[in-house]
Amino acid sequence: MQNVPLIDPQYLWGTLLHIADYIVVTLEITLASVVMGSVLGLLSAVADIQQIPVAKHISRIFVAICRSLPNMILLYLVYYGLPLAFLGIEMRTGIHIPYEKVPAIAVAILGLTLHTGAYLSEIFRAAVQSVPKGQWEAAISVGMTKVQAFRRVILPQAFVFALPLFTNQFLSTMKSTSIVFVITVVEVLGAAKLYVEENSAYFEAYIVVALVYWGLGILFELIFNTITQYVSRYRRGNEI
Repeated sequence: MQNVPLIDPQYLWGTLLHIADYIVVTLEITLASVVMGSVLGLLSAVADIQQIPVAKHISRIFVAICRSLPNMILLYLVYYGLPLAFLGIEMRTGIHIPYEKVPAIAVAILGLTLHTGAYLSEIFRAAVQSVPKGQWEAAISVGMTKVQAFRRVILPQAFVFALPLFTNQFLSTMKSTSIVFVITVVEVLGAAKLYVEENSAYFEAYIVVALVYWGLGILFELIFNTITQYVSRYRRGNEI
């Protein structure tokens, strides 16, 4: 009886070649979602910290909803909800918004941005509040405006506190890209699923996908750890 290998190296290599181009798609979705989520999270955190009327309530509702919903549910709500919203606008105003031309990857980025932004809002809020209140008072006392004090004094210090948690959220968002295949966006996991339809080498395919995510995780952890060590120098008494 001929021995059949439990894991076929041919399928491992074949999967890697098939999904290689889609690693870029995964990174594009991750980076776009994190950048937009950072902007959204920072605005939300500032609205809450500064107690801006109306905006603070919107911020709290946004955070409460988007942190409570699973990523996939939020993605489905955006995917199916946007066309309904655009259709409602068209029915009321007569203005046609070509929602049928919106690419699925844009919807995926929007869904992940909402989820990422909600978590980053809490991270940024906690980081800003970790800076001693005396720093605000000292900055204002030397003639800075609130905006200048925040940008020049508070934000650099809060950035150091937020970076480790930001790193965790970045990696979480990158792993969450694996669900966007449900709305027809083909990334690393989606490409692997399409590949195994031809050969049923599921185990080999998922081993490769796991190794790709593991490798990307290690790479970005090294990058963020290097950044953390650099920006944390002042906390060790060194000159920036």
